Amino acid sequence: MNMKKPKASPVSPQPLGPNDSMRRLQIGIAGVMAVLLLVGLAGLIGDRAREQVASDAVTANPAAMGEADKGSGAPLEELGVQPVTPTAEAPAATQPTAAKTAPLPPATAKVPDLEPDPALQRARNKSAQ
Repeated sequence: MNMKKPKASPVSPQPLGPNDSMRRLQIGIAGVMAVLLLVGLAGLIGDRAREQVASDAVTANPAAMGEADKGSGAPLEELGVQPVTPTAEAPAATQPTAAKTAPLPPATAKVPDLEPDPALQRARNKSAQ
C-alpha cells in the first residue's frame, strides 16, 4: 500500500484575543507613564538646580538683592560722569560712588582668549591681496 501523507494546510496566525490586545494597551500606557515620570523628574531637577544657583549667587553677592547703597538717584552722578551735587542729608559726601568700587584693569590689557587667530589673519591678508 501506498501511503501518502496528506498535505498540511498552512497554519494561519490565530486571531488576537481580547487578552492580547489588553496586554498591548497596558504596555503602551505604562510606557507613556514612564516617559511622563522621567520628564517630570528632569523638570524638578532643573528647578532645584536653578534655585541652588540663585541662592548661591545671593550668598556670594548680597548687593544683588538690593541691599546695596541706594545712592542719590542720579545715575550719571553714580557713574562719575556728572559732578556730585551735595545733598542736605550728606553734605560731606562729595566723592562720587564710583570711587568706592574696585579699580578697573588697565585698558591695554588683552584677554588671551579674545585675541585674533594669527592663521586667520594671514588667510585674510592673502585673500585681500
